[in-house]
Amino acid sequence: MLRFGHENLRVSDLEASIRFYEEMFGLSLIKHLQANAGPMAWLRDESTPDFFLELTEGDVAPGSNHIAFVTDCREQWHAKHSAAGLIDEEIVGLGIYFLHDPDGNHIEVMPTEALDVLAGQ
Repeated sequence: MLRFGHENLRVSDLEASIRFYEEMFGLSLIKHLQANAGPMAWLRDESTPDFFLELTEGDVAPGSNHIAFVTDCREQWHAKHSAAGLIDEEIVGLGIYFLHDPDGNHIEVMPTEALDVLAGQ
């Protein structure tokens, strides 16, 4: 069986992006490294230690990337992101909303219940 290992996003300012994902999503920095692709950082949350967000500094095509977070605390995150003026769009019937990071990468936040609806259950 295969499992997801990481998601990579290209960012223009690695340190600013690290702060954004730490502050806006509670992710923790686990590693800084220099790779052929450029400076990189790995971040993760406490609930999925074998999956991480990989940020690579370099040329960015705004809005070309997408990552989704699933939460049991949708109202808490929605209030935080709304207060920061980050929410771009909402799918009200499913409780899903979208925002963007400093480079324009799209971020989807969905409540756990939306997974059942989208899976046809």
